[in-house]
Amino acid sequence: MEHKSILIQILYMAISVSIAYLGRHFITLADLKDLTSTLQNVSAAVFTLAGIWVAYSYPEAIARFTNPKKFSLIKGTEQTQRIRSLVLTIFSSAFVLVGIVLFNLLSPYIQHLFKAFDLYPYIRIAGISVINYLSFIQLQAIVRIMSNNLEFIYSLMKVKAENEAHDDLSK
Repeated sequence: MEHKSILIQILYMAISVSIAYLGRHFITLADLKDLTSTLQNVSAAVFTLAGIWVAYSYPEAIARFTNPKKFSLIKGTEQTQRIRSLVLTIFSSAFVLVGIVLFNLLSPYIQHLFKAFDLYPYIRIAGISVINYLSFIQLQAIVRIMSNNLEFIYSLMKVKAENEAHDDLSK
């Protein structure tokens, strides 16, 4: 599974650089301001929502931090996979938030520093690539949230069907 994740990240990077290279003549870093703002807002929202999902849906996971001897972490493989996905989503959104903050902080300095060396086209490609890459990571986090919601609904429907079948057999 880890090799698959690494390959996906490499693919995201390759696509990000390719798109940036193709748009290097007509996209400026200023054109990306709205996207960086949207990414920042979406990342904060996904970060918060995934954290609430973990806290609400898996209180035993939170209780583990306050009293590790009293509680087992998570019961069942399905719950373990779901909480892993949610934690990865939280991490991904946090990574995007940090990336946006660093981009906004460092971008003006790097642009100014490298303008004197006629390297601005490369800086533009790098900047566009970073924003594209962060966008792919955030999109993946959103898809994870959507997937977790669908799995949650499926689990609810499954439990409901099992309970109805049990009730029918009990009559």
